[in-house]
Amino acid sequence: IVTPPHVPHVLIECLKKPGGGRAASDTTTVKWGVDGEITHGWNYDVSYTWGTNETNERVEGVGSYVNLLQEYGLRQVDPTDTNSALVYDPSVCNAAAGCVLSNPFATLSPSATRYANYTTSSEYYYQMRDLNARIHNDHVVKMPYEHGGSLGIALGMEHRGEQLAYHPDPLVGSGESLTNTAKPTGGGFNVTEGYLEGSLNLLNHAFLARDLTIDAQGRYSAYNTFGSVKNWKASIDWAPTRDIRFRATLGTSVRQPSVYELYQGQQLGYIAATDPCAQADSYGGLSPTVVANCAKTGIDSSTFQDANSGQIPTLTGGNPHLSPETGRTYTFGTVITPRWIPGLSTSATFWHYTIENLISAIPTQTIVDGCYTGTNTGYCSDILRYPGTNQIDTVNAFFINQGGLHESGVDWDLDYHFRVTALDSFTISNNFQQLVNYKQQYVSGGPWVNLTGALLYQSGIGQPKVRDYASLTWTHGPFSVTYMMQYIGGMQWNDGTNFLTPLGSRRYKTPAMVQNDISFAYRLRRWQFTGGIQNINNKNPPFIASATDNSGAAQYGGFYIGRYFFLQAGVNF
Repeated sequence: IVTPPHVPHVLIECLKKPGGGRAASDTTTVKWGVDGEITHGWNYDVSYTWGTNETNERVEGVGSYVNLLQEYGLRQVDPTDTNSALVYDPSVCNAAAGCVLSNPFATLSPSATRYANYTTSSEYYYQMRDLNARIHNDHVVKMPYEHGGSLGIALGMEHRGEQLAYHPDPLVGSGESLTNTAKPTGGGFNVTEGYLEGSLNLLNHAFLARDLTIDAQGRYSAYNTFGSVKNWKASIDWAPTRDIRFRATLGTSVRQPSVYELYQGQQLGYIAATDPCAQADSYGGLSPTVVANCAKTGIDSSTFQDANSGQIPTLTGGNPHLSPETGRTYTFGTVITPRWIPGLSTSATFWHYTIENLISAIPTQTIVDGCYTGTNTGYCSDILRYPGTNQIDTVNAFFINQGGLHESGVDWDLDYHFRVTALDSFTISNNFQQLVNYKQQYVSGGPWVNLTGALLYQSGIGQPKVRDYASLTWTHGPFSVTYMMQYIGGMQWNDGTNFLTPLGSRRYKTPAMVQNDISFAYRLRRWQFTGGIQNINNKNPPFIASATDNSGAAQYGGFYIGRYFFLQAGVNF
């Protein structure tokens, strides 16, 4: 529980922390469709999908700031000013029904606890509508030469709309609860698209061209929020023999902002970050700049202490003025299925993509660092400090269109299935991922930040250079056993701008992690029985200096549960 800055921190100990709650979610999806042949190989299909999700979330044990002040006999001199001084006035409790006048330095009585605590009720609503209509023919014309294939064409349109609404509990929306404040919101968008796709099989079963196919696609999209966009894609697929195939793609892409990125309500959170003015000597050659910029705001960095204790209040939420992301992608790779090793298939792909107008929120630490190191003074307008104390009040970190993202890597897949007896067979699978490059540009025209192999410890999200997923399955008739291994490479901690480096005994990196799982399956007619153990070694997630969970749930979710046993049964109708 986080108290407003003018409430004694001792009050935290007297409150019952949020003790739980429940969420009820109702999802409805209806889909209708029809298809058929028009004439001479031309076919059509039309479909319409409508769906909603309504969620009610109740949280128990949320403290009421107003009721708590009343129980301690505290009154603000100016209720309209959150920074107003407090004075002791027992009459505010005596005038409120159910209020129990209490000592702020003692544990609240059960009746006082009930009065101070509160159960919030918030509502979420999401709706999606999607109309599709398509005409297609896989054999429009045949190439007029020996070993020639055919041309296939598909064209169609799509109209899609999405709506989002969020209604927080009135106490949460007013900012008078001892939890993060959230504001109501709502909005939506719709888009109408037209597309044309073609697939031309130039050669089929020819010399050095068992298959040679070229694909091309184009799409035009008109949004009611930010206008129209175009994107395209072209690819070539060439198999000189049955043993090897080469593939390459080149294309552009557009991603419209989601309704959550556009219209998510503003929320106040407490993000793991530190005020640069409280650690100016840790910026190396930029330390003099930090000291000078802090002095401009009236802060003596040699004596200043961060009262937020490693967390900075940060406002997050949607931005209705977002533009779509645009990207360019190219990939090339090969698939090998040697006929002299039946059951073996392996493939390797190099991929690279570039995104402009990347939609994301800039990390809080990056904002305050950019301001006070002078590397991006434009961030300074997003930092608000309390008058007098100069402590950070809030930092604005809403979704914005950043500069861009460059990412490239190599994926290698191996699958091998072989039989040893009439009943017994083995399957080996492995997926290896090597991240070659991951660079992010927070501001258009600004510097590129290298995050290859970095773990953003404030959020627990990282970009390991190496990942690997391997499995071995033994099948004996209707019975099978599968062993699975997941490897996540080690990462060096990063604050969103810089890599942490060794300093005394300070931790600055996370080791590689391996998770081992095993599962058993048995088929009995239409029934399938499955059981197993996840995280066999009961390995804990690694320590990360996060202010929320001392690790990274987003990165190491499989380790949080610990050793996990499961059983399930299913039937096919």
